[in-house]
Amino acid sequence: MKKFAAILSVSMLAACVYAGNVDIWSGRNKIFQIWQTEDIFYYDTDADEEYLTESKTITEEEIDRNQVLITKVNDVMLFSKTQRIDFYSSNKLTVNKDAVMSSSYTPVNIKKNGRFEVFGEVNLKGTTYMLVRQGKSNDVLLIDEQGGVFDRIGRVVDGRLAVLDIQFFVEPDDVLFTPVVNTRSEVSDVTTGYEIRYNGVVNNYVRFSYSTLGENKTTEEFVFPVGQQTIEIKGFRINIIEAGYDKIEYVIL
Repeated sequence: MKKFAAILSVSMLAACVYAGNVDIWSGRNKIFQIWQTEDIFYYDTDADEEYLTESKTITEEEIDRNQVLITKVNDVMLFSKTQRIDFYSSNKLTVNKDAVMSSSYTPVNIKKNGRFEVFGEVNLKGTTYMLVRQGKSNDVLLIDEQGGVFDRIGRVVDGRLAVLDIQFFVEPDDVLFTPVVNTRSEVSDVTTGYEIRYNGVVNNYVRFSYSTLGENKTTEEFVFPVGQQTIEIKGFRINIIEAGYDKIEYVIL
């Protein structure tokens, strides 16, 4: 599919070149070839000029097995909960010094302290590059995770990144792009999980509740006769040492 897209893009671009005898890559008056085309992951920006860079889930559990435990009435005896963490970063980069990307084509100038908007990213051979537009020419620079500049430039064609099949040389070689603000994270509400609570002794029965966590919460009650030593709730076997009105002493098996 990528090969087909590359051939199609070359044909379209070549047609534009011959039709007007003008290279659509502004300032580069030669017929060029595309090295390859890549899918772009477009960032989801918001009004605060941030983009969602990553989401991952974390699961926290407290299930202490084979230990003598004491839990007060209405408190949680064991639980497991999963939450999502969203990581955001600024969609602005700045550069530490003036630089030039030179090749047989017109050079690309990079100005110190310029603000560059990151609009998405691509993955080339296992390396992720942020994409920024350079000036009015709409050249696309590829910035790696360390802030270095890739030695080729691109252009967005039909929503994909067409990478020019010619190497550029960056001078000086220590030019670096850095985020304008730091990355931050947000932790969501609990998405899935469960918990078991001790609800005390009522009418000579020991009472517990099992609740599912998340958007669609449910709660089930479990009751056992006072004096029953081993109980089971949703696959958890619990040995009751002593169950009272204000607390329970037990072991999760």
